[in-house]
This record gives sequence, structure tokens and C-alpha cells, in this order.
Amino acid sequence: MNQPLKINKLLGTGRLADLLARSRELRKMDILLAELLPAPLNAHCRILSIRNTILVLAADSPVWAARLRFHAPQLAKQLAQHLPAKRHTIHVRVRPPETPLPRQTHKPVIRPGRQGIAALRQAAQTVSDPELKTALLRLANRDRGH
Repeated sequence: MNQPLKINKLLGTGRLADLLARSRELRKMDILLAELLPAPLNAHCRILSIRNTILVLAADSPVWAARLRFHAPQLAKQLAQHLPAKRHTIHVRVRPPETPLPRQTHKPVIRPGRQGIAALRQAAQTVSDPELKTALLRLANRDRGH
């Protein structure tokens, strides 16, 4: 019989452990970036990746990317004090923040009042097109129970 694996065993070894460690490293770097950049720029920039001495940063818009590029030389010097590699190349990309899709909301059903129902029935009586007449009567009779 198969025994369930404990989550710490699963995350403690192999590729998942490496991925988790990499994620933690990027999170620490993101916090450091926020501390080193001036406000409000720090709220619009984040780390995309770091490989060897290349640090790829993302900015919310082209405007923030331009400001980040302006601060890049000073940022590279500051990072040299905190990271093992002494020289860093900073690349800036424009990446709008990921926002979740808005939840689909149901539109309220507009129900005709008594006068509206009477008008729909009257219109159905005067229309010569049988399909339109049926549709108008169906619409008028739709909310009988409410």
C-alpha cells in the first residue's frame, strides 16, 4: 500500500527544493530592491530574474522603466555591497503588473412593470410578423410568477 509523502520531504529534495530555494532568493532580492529604490519608484518595479551578474528588472510602464534606467548605475553600485558578485548588469523590461481578471457579475434582470407588460401585449397584437409576435408575448409572460 502506498504511503502519503510528507510535504517537507517532497519540498526538501530534488527539483522542487531547488525551485523553492530560487523563489526564496528572488523574494529576498525583491525586498532588497524595494529598500534600495526611492519611493514611489520602488512600488512600480520588481525583479524578473537574476543569472550570474545580470539582473533583469520589470517596471509597470515605460515611464517607470525610464526612471529605473536612470537609477540603474547607482543601483548596481548598491547591489555590489549586498551580493557576492561585485559587478552587475541591469536590464529593464516593461511588464504591466499581473492583475486578476475581474469576476463576472450577473447583470440584474430588468423586469417590466404592469404598464410595460400591457404595452408588450398590445404591441404583439398589432405586429404582423408571427416570430416577433411570439417573442413579444413570451417576454410579456416571462415574469408572471414574480
